[in-house]
Amino acid sequence: MVTTIEKIKRSKALDIIKKIISSKFLPFATVAVLLPCYYLGWDVVAMYYMGLVIISILLLLEDITPLIPQITFVNLVVSLKNTPADTMFASDYYSQTAVLAQIIAIVALMICALIYRFVLCCVKKKMKLDPVFYGLCVLSFAFILNGLFSENYTPKNLLFGVVLSICFLFIYATIKGNIKINKENFDKIAYGFVALSVLLITELIVAYATTEDLFFNGHIYREKLMFGWGTYNNYGLLIVMCIPPVLYLAGKEKCGYLLTGYSLLVLAATFLCCSRQAMIGALIIYPICIIILLVKGKYRIPNICIAAAAVAGGIVFICIFREKFAEFFKTVFENVFVNGEINGSGRWRLWKDALDYFGSAPIFGSGFYVEYVYTGALGFFPLMCHNTVLELMAACGIVGLAAYLAHRVQTVISFFKNVTLERTFIALTILPILLLSLLDVHIFVIFPTFIYSSLLAVLIKSQDKTPEAVTVNEVKTECTDDKADEKESDAMKEEN
Repeated sequence: MVTTIEKIKRSKALDIIKKIISSKFLPFATVAVLLPCYYLGWDVVAMYYMGLVIISILLLLEDITPLIPQITFVNLVVSLKNTPADTMFASDYYSQTAVLAQIIAIVALMICALIYRFVLCCVKKKMKLDPVFYGLCVLSFAFILNGLFSENYTPKNLLFGVVLSICFLFIYATIKGNIKINKENFDKIAYGFVALSVLLITELIVAYATTEDLFFNGHIYREKLMFGWGTYNNYGLLIVMCIPPVLYLAGKEKCGYLLTGYSLLVLAATFLCCSRQAMIGALIIYPICIIILLVKGKYRIPNICIAAAAVAGGIVFICIFREKFAEFFKTVFENVFVNGEINGSGRWRLWKDALDYFGSAPIFGSGFYVEYVYTGALGFFPLMCHNTVLELMAACGIVGLAAYLAHRVQTVISFFKNVTLERTFIALTILPILLLSLLDVHIFVIFPTFIYSSLLAVLIKSQDKTPEAVTVNEVKTECTDDKADEKESDAMKEEN
């Protein structure tokens, strides 16, 4: 006799839900929900939506690749109206009991679903331990030991080390053990970032149109260009990460040259967000992606024409408005040097402090919580020194730095073991996190770390030159065969 659970599993309604949450266009639906919620201040509604989608993917899909695009949106639910950030309006919205209780419940359910998939992966023996996994274990251990025996050590050091370990190791292991490697899944990830770019560009346009005193006396005051979920530097990281996926699809999709044209808008956003590190990242990432597009992509003639027209048009535009351009960059880069000395918005001082802290505790570091701590989000995140290498030296000492460098070498080796267009797109999407973290704290602040670990799982999982390249037709065949087997089994039960 067929049980109720089995009936539910075979129901058409469940099949429809699975198709929806596994669609490559789901991220665009997420954008359609998040944008109005952002401007209306409906943060809890956005969180309910994100929670529902993420939990559904984790519980209903065997292949959780659609989770990766959704992870990129998790950090964007905080609206400008309700932001708790001290650097902005510091609303008390997230300290209200009713709101906080709902958020805790949603987050707890998502964590439970993640743990379930991790355990299920282990039970089904899908968890294949690889060198990168062991390297992340060592790195996680170094995080946990941060500041050990230093005079500044506090229990927060241990807690923050555990949180970082979860972000790097647990997310990587869970994603890697529950995804399949095929071209359709690479497309799903790419479309997710295209959708993300649509959201980011929309919010930037609205910010330019509505931010008071953003322009004054011909100057742009980028300090006023804030978003509920982060600063212009947070924005800059995400928009630069969108460049490789957009140009990857431009080289393979029908009418992809339209995406080539759209990539110019994405490039413009990396400059208009006024993040210096994003500008530097874009100047490195965009030319690499364009070269790959023109060499390996389809529709070379239309793409070459667009690229040539863009270069020519850009040169003419800059020549006509050269004074405006000079003023813009002068304003944005004005505090790189102060009174003839390197400043970089205070980074130079932080970098010198980091070396001092490393000198005082060279083995395990002085810990993440030292004198330059500030009460950031929830009073939990340290300021750090805005450079990955120096931060690891200061906080985790030689142990942490050695573990990170070993991890970095492992990932580079993995990439070159099987260089494909798809894996190159994933690597180039990860690269902005690594580059921009040399001038910021992105890789240590949870949400970018989630994205990093998720994409790293895809990169390492696709290392094999003969991956489990399951196509859409093969998936359909497998589903048909499974249903046939179920019907045969039911018939045998009835005969018995």
